[in-house]
Amino acid sequence: MDYEIAFDETEQAYRIVTEYEFSAIADWVSEELKDREEIQKVLQSIHLIDIESDAQVTKQGPYIVNISAEGVAVNRQVDMSDVSDEINAMFDTQSEFYQASDDGVKSECGLEDMIGLLENWHNLLY
Repeated sequence: MDYEIAFDETEQAYRIVTEYEFSAIADWVSEELKDREEIQKVLQSIHLIDIESDAQVTKQGPYIVNISAEGVAVNRQVDMSDVSDEINAMFDTQSEFYQASDDGVKSECGLEDMIGLLENWHNLLY
């Protein structure tokens, strides 16, 4: 997984930038893992997965994170409830034509890639 850690002038904070297929992982780490304890919890979960082989699923903000022996999967949920009526109104003659989905974006990577990313993120912040 290729990524860059860069300072975002607009947000006045560091962010992880990746290709689209890894964007949910980059956004999750950049937005939800800002303190040392959160980063260490995720690293500890990854190391425990290697030993226990049980998947761990957690929810942080709009992200659902699944850590398993196969790797890390992050699903960024999208809340379409506010706009679903407007979208359905666009197709008023065919009410079942469009269904608003909240599936969002899903990204996956291996455990070693995730460990490297989190260690670099931790080193930059602390």
